[in-house]
Amino acid sequence: MQRSHLLLQNAASKAAAAKAAGEAAVVNQHLQWRKQFGFGEGASAEVLSSRNSPHFYKPLYHHLDPSLLKPRESGSFSYLLHHLKSSFSGFYSICTSQQARDQFLHLTARSIEDINNNDHGHGEENTGIINTFVLNQSDMGFMKVMTLYQDLSNPLFDEANFDTETEVRQFLNGCSFALEQFHTVQADYLKNLEAALDTIDYSADNAESKQKSIIENVENLRAAIDTIHTNSSADNVEGEHESKTQEKGEGGFHHKFFDIVENDQESTESALASMLSPEGLDRIFFDTAMYSFVKNISGGVDSNTENQNPLALAELPSDPQVMHACLLSARVEEIEASGVNEERRNEDDNNPDAPLEDESLKPFADRKVQTILQLEVLYDLEFLTNTLDNSTDGSNNNKSFKSVNVAKFETCIKNDPNGDELQWRLCSWRPAREFGHL
Repeated sequence: MQRSHLLLQNAASKAAAAKAAGEAAVVNQHLQWRKQFGFGEGASAEVLSSRNSPHFYKPLYHHLDPSLLKPRESGSFSYLLHHLKSSFSGFYSICTSQQARDQFLHLTARSIEDINNNDHGHGEENTGIINTFVLNQSDMGFMKVMTLYQDLSNPLFDEANFDTETEVRQFLNGCSFALEQFHTVQADYLKNLEAALDTIDYSADNAESKQKSIIENVENLRAAIDTIHTNSSADNVEGEHESKTQEKGEGGFHHKFFDIVENDQESTESALASMLSPEGLDRIFFDTAMYSFVKNISGGVDSNTENQNPLALAELPSDPQVMHACLLSARVEEIEASGVNEERRNEDDNNPDAPLEDESLKPFADRKVQTILQLEVLYDLEFLTNTLDNSTDGSNNNKSFKSVNVAKFETCIKNDPNGDELQWRLCSWRPAREFGHL
């Protein structure tokens, strides 16, 4: 969402200000701290695959080896090439097949309820799976419509016995509620993080002690974030996994996060783990690092004020509402286990001291080809923020903000190690660059 983009811009500007003031050591300390956290691609999948617990989601092949399913970034060459090839194929099939023409009209047609509501003046939404009115306004125009039609006609759906129309309609009916729940839980998680970071003392008597305080604060951010997880559950960080975290050292934050998930099913962390894929969890961990960094720099750069945290970030969003969800793209791929996955799985097999484990709980035990479906959804997000009004007596003002975003969901429709039931999980969320929202 746009807030993440603004956080990155804020982080860059604060880092530049710190360097100009002779405090470049803060940035260097942060880079070391971020490396210690291990916020890397596939980090969450590594932790999940090492747990071997029925409480956790079993990562798929491309989670452990992201090169197996590289994303198509808007504006990239692969993105353009895919639209050119797919739109041409879709247009050709429509021109040469009556069945294809009927299917296209069926996917773009509005439902009876939608038509009746519009006739009575109750709305202007298009409930067709392919919303031509919205997609024609994208960067690819009508090619986006034909590409989506061609992708929904992929023969892999039939091979997986996947009822495309029924399942996609059910997905679109529920994705708005799912996104609202995610943004609500995400805000709660960041509020807990902010509460822990607010305990850091940013005050200093002089420039030298202030610089030292900033560096110490950056070094202590990991302890501050750990405070969140220590306080969020009464008995969540004791026992076997705590010793594993201490032994691991690097990436310990991930292990502590999943300790809470396993021990406290009512926690915010558990809610996030049930909504997100490993790729989405990596994004949450990255946002945690960036938010912590910006919050720390904001509180430590300027000491010419009576407030301890003079440049605090705006209040976090609340009461999110998702409207007008529209299917943007559909991608289905067959993925085989790579040599990297094989090597990773066989590391313990060659170790005579490795403990015995239930083979059925290990990911990729049967080595079957997995069929992955990823759906991107365009949606409007509206939320409120509470800002302090300095012109009055300190009362709070509720301001409404709107943004247009794209969310990517995924599920495994064939040979899912987590069971036969479809499990839609959120992979990523970002501004709708295809429609000019940066």
